[in-house]
Amino acid sequence: MAFSLLALAIVASAQTPIDQRISYSIEKKSVQYVVIDLAAKVGLGYDWDKSAAQTDPERRRWVNNLSIENEPFDSAMQRVLQPVGLRYEIEGNKVVLYRAAATAGPAKAPTDQLINYSVDRKSVQDVVIDLAAMVGLGYNWDKSAAQTDPERRHWVDNLKIKNRSFDGAMKRVLDPVGLRYEIEGNQVVLYRR
Repeated sequence: MAFSLLALAIVASAQTPIDQRISYSIEKKSVQYVVIDLAAKVGLGYDWDKSAAQTDPERRRWVNNLSIENEPFDSAMQRVLQPVGLRYEIEGNKVVLYRAAATAGPAKAPTDQLINYSVDRKSVQDVVIDLAAMVGLGYNWDKSAAQTDPERRHWVDNLKIKNRSFDGAMKRVLDPVGLRYEIEGNQVVLYRR
């Protein structure tokens, strides 16, 4: 009888992977490798092929200066995936990445969505990539680089954006270096003014 009560107590106290608390920190790593590390911490694998087929290039974006202290796995995953427009599911004891589904109801245009963002030092181009990902947009590297070099590589220092529209945030980053942006085919493209 004592054994069955003990077994029952162990089963009752077991947490699902998404509820397990984890601690993790990195200076710089791609989204997919952060996801692999987080999944391993709660005993999950990562479905490389299925995730790669659906989430390129977002899965290869950089995560910088991430520090997670005793946070539920699900919350940690959201912190990593939401800024790049991705989500995850657990299928057969493996994490699979997907693009975030559109929310129900009338969606705001990317230029109207409110942004909260801060960075100590990053290039204009990297800030633009971060802001675009926050509203579900990609970034056209080739087209932007061909038209905006070297301005796109200038540094942005001590940037803090609070409750500002995407359009307003982009202007704050691009105006000082004489650039502008357009959205073409769900991607941000940079141009000179």
